[in-house]
Amino acid sequence: MVVVLLGLVQRLLRRDDTQLKLLLLFTLIATVGFAFPRLDWVTYIGYTLVALLLTQVMVGRSKAPDWSDAIYRGLGLVAVAAMWLWLLTPLELIYSGMPLALSWSALVGWSVIRLVTRFASTKRVTEALLMGATAGYLHIGLAAGLVMSALETIQPGSFVPLKLANISDTSVLANARIFSALNYYAFVCLTTVGFGDISPMLPLSRMVSVATSVAGPLYLAAVMGVLIGRFASSLDRQSQGR
Repeated sequence: MVVVLLGLVQRLLRRDDTQLKLLLLFTLIATVGFAFPRLDWVTYIGYTLVALLLTQVMVGRSKAPDWSDAIYRGLGLVAVAAMWLWLLTPLELIYSGMPLALSWSALVGWSVIRLVTRFASTKRVTEALLMGATAGYLHIGLAAGLVMSALETIQPGSFVPLKLANISDTSVLANARIFSALNYYAFVCLTTVGFGDISPMLPLSRMVSVATSVAGPLYLAAVMGVLIGRFASSLDRQSQGR
């Protein structure tokens, strides 16, 4: 019975539509901690599931060279390990956030490129494709929030009026509730809304904020171009078939 269930799960995970729907589901799980700070640990489980799905499961459909897929898989594992290492280390070890910031910045950039390439190779616009495109956009905001949170521990005071607890033996995870505000700020940057209630104060935090604000419109432009092109192609095929 167990073998049958495992086989069924494997077959489902091989399907493009299932993978894209799971990507959106895991991305939404990662946002739970924003609305319910007491469940902040669920957010980081969501981050883990998203990274593993992108790099260990969805990579199977890639047309990239084997060495590229191998590096991408390794980057996903490094990013997950760096995140949990950062969460479990004391706040006084401020540079534990550097591997996280570097690995997740590289992971989200590479993942977005692979997702857009995957969307461009599809023949028609489907429900699963739209869900995957939505998940990709949210993934940029989530990753930006995680990088900003790491930056706040590396350079305290990067974002005001936020302030971490000044307790040397307290782990980062124990102070994770403040990071929900930074994730909110990341999506404010991504959508270029700019409420102004949180402001970047240091050069690096300003650069990350600008990069996030640029990435959001670029992703929307690229994905909208692909989706409109796929939809127009499907209409042409339908008209020629009449």
